[in-house]
Order: sequence, then C-alpha cells, then structure tokens
Amino acid sequence: MAIEWNRYLARYQQERGGYFFGNGDSCWDGYLVLAEGEKTPLLVWFDTEFTGGSSRDVLRARTMVWLDGEYTLHIRAKSVVGAGVQNVMGLVGGDMEFGYPEATRGRIITTNSPAFTKLVLGDLALRNALAMREKDSIQVGEAPQSGGWHRIEVNAGDVFGTIGGASPWINEAMAADTLYMDPEDKEALLQAGSRCFNTQMDGFLGLLRAARDGVTMWPMPKTT
Repeated sequence: MAIEWNRYLARYQQERGGYFFGNGDSCWDGYLVLAEGEKTPLLVWFDTEFTGGSSRDVLRARTMVWLDGEYTLHIRAKSVVGAGVQNVMGLVGGDMEFGYPEATRGRIITTNSPAFTKLVLGDLALRNALAMREKDSIQVGEAPQSGGWHRIEVNAGDVFGTIGGASPWINEAMAADTLYMDPEDKEALLQAGSRCFNTQMDGFLGLLRAARDGVTMWPMPKTT
C-alpha cells in the first residue's frame, strides 16, 4: 500500500488555502505554507527522521514566536524510549507535577520552566487539543535568530499506525489500489480519502495553533 501523501496534502491546500510545494513523482516530499494573518505562517512537511541505524517517516508542522526569555518544552506520549530519559537533567513532568490529567496523563513533559509551563497548560484550548491528539508531540525551543525567537513544532505520532493498530490518518479509500481505475471512480476515492486526511490535518494543525497561543498568552516570569 503506497499512500499518495503529496496528493492529499495538495488537495488540502486547495480547500484550506496557502501554498503547496511538492514533486508529483514522489509520495512523500511535499511542503505546505499556511498564512496566519499577522502571526508567523505555519509550515507543514513530510520528513525522514534518522535514529542510530534506522529511520522513519514523520509528519511535522512548525511556526515561530517571540518570547521574552529562554523557554524549552517537550510534551510527548510515554514510550519505552521516553521512559529512559525521564530523569535527564531533572526536567521531568507529568500529570502529578502540572495537573490537568485529562491532557497530561500518559505523557512525559520536560521543560526549563515548570512555573511557566503550568500557565501554558492552563489554556483550555491547548488542553482540549492535547486530549484529542494523544499520540502527537509538541516541542518549543530557541531558534537561531537572536532576540527571543522560538520555534514551536508538532509531530504526528501515528500517521502509519502501530503494530496491530490502524492509523486514524488512513481510511479504506486511501488504501485502495487505483492504478487501473477509471478517472471518475478514482476521483470519488480521492474525495473520500481527503475527508479523512483533512479531518486529521485540521486537528494536527489545531494542536500547533493551540500550543502557539498557549505559549504566547502569558508574559514569561523574570529570572534573577
């Protein structure tokens, strides 16, 4: 089964606007830029992540914000790998440390500012987005530009599904073989596949927007 991810991302752009950059000969190299008014645009792209001697394809989305101070945050689902790094530098969090178990249960949270992170997680829209996107992760960190710029990135954790588990990004229409199908039948399948993909992408980008708004809602505490 080879999902035409570029095609679905391009169709998403046709419905939601923005600018799509992709190669029609590849199923996994597209970029989408979405305008956000006066805020920094959103960038969505397919990427390959290398860890040790292995690699995996991932879906990422990113934007940039300005913060009055250095801030790092990483929220991700607990896993065998994640459990091994919980105590790194003592920056460990979870539902007992930050509250809001409906959003933080089953996650590892690392940050350089627990007090500010509690404020960030106080945003209802962010908590709702986290509760709905249990497999996705959020990262906030400084950017190369000087003057307080930070990147906010979300990564989709279940685009391909898991062992013994289906992916919410893929429905039967997306998985169908369209090689010898006539154009009308193929378009009907693409439309059905797009409805599934677009629903997931809306939620995925909703998490990014909620993280952006939650991080920029409050002034950062001053350090001495």
